[in-house]
Amino acid sequence: MAKNPIYRDIIAPNDVRIRQELIRKIQPKLGGSLIIYTANPGHPFGLVMSQDTLLFEDILRSLPAQSHGYLMLTSPGGDPNAAEKLLFMCRKRFTDGFYVIVPNYAKSAATMIALGSDKILMGYLAELGPIDPQLQIGSIPGPSLPARSFIDGLENIRTKIRDEGDPVNMYVPMLSKIRPEVIAICQSAIEGSKNFAAKWLKQYMLKDDHKQADKVAKWLSEGKEYKSHGKVIDCAEAKDALKLEAEEINKDSQLWDEIWELYLRSVQHLQQTGAAKLFENEHVSLSMNVEPIVAPQQSKPPVKPQQQATPPKPEQANT
Repeated sequence: MAKNPIYRDIIAPNDVRIRQELIRKIQPKLGGSLIIYTANPGHPFGLVMSQDTLLFEDILRSLPAQSHGYLMLTSPGGDPNAAEKLLFMCRKRFTDGFYVIVPNYAKSAATMIALGSDKILMGYLAELGPIDPQLQIGSIPGPSLPARSFIDGLENIRTKIRDEGDPVNMYVPMLSKIRPEVIAICQSAIEGSKNFAAKWLKQYMLKDDHKQADKVAKWLSEGKEYKSHGKVIDCAEAKDALKLEAEEINKDSQLWDEIWELYLRSVQHLQQTGAAKLFENEHVSLSMNVEPIVAPQQSKPPVKPQQQATPPKPEQANT
């Protein structure tokens, strides 16, 4: 039987009370408390970040005592250290079971949170992603590059000189731009992501298979097995290839209908308000509104043709 479109019909009304009533309808089907973390990918601060802790704790502390908890998570990624803090908070609150629901996407640092759960419940269209670090270039928000690309770039030059006989002088201009501290930052960031995944997988989801935990951590963090940071890892791949505790929500079930509607209402709220994130439970709804600080424009002296502009300085590793 055909179903009416949801997204078109929720534009008006989309009241917080409707979303919270949906949460109350979903919770008995899950058997635990449900909290919502939805990020706005169109907002410059729609990333996992340390500031999330304040609103996230308010959402957790306003729940009735419950040992099983579900986090409906939508995020493109962000700061891995902030991700681990949010994960730690959930594990401390939900002592008997913590589960992540991904209706659409939980990428990068959001995937890291999911890896620390007991099980990931995924929509048929949902995706996780690799956790290889991305190095922030210049100011935040701004462009980023895979940490692996800095290491591979140096290795490619080394191979050309050592194995193919290219003269060193050919690569001197490029080598002069490669700073040792940046390579060290990249290596540390990759190792950090790998250790994060291995630690939490061994403690929970893959506690009975530490070899698989190490393998998954390596595949997801090093940027070799999954060469694209945006690679789609669907439920089948998460379950069959990575051997994670992942379960696809039946797309024809009432549970999926209610989760999808709740997700769409959360997204539509962010689009209407322009907020960076929405944190919600059955009692409390909190939006994070962050105004980006725009630095005054300054005129720059022209670069002379014979000079080489200094490359932007990498400042922070994100996933």
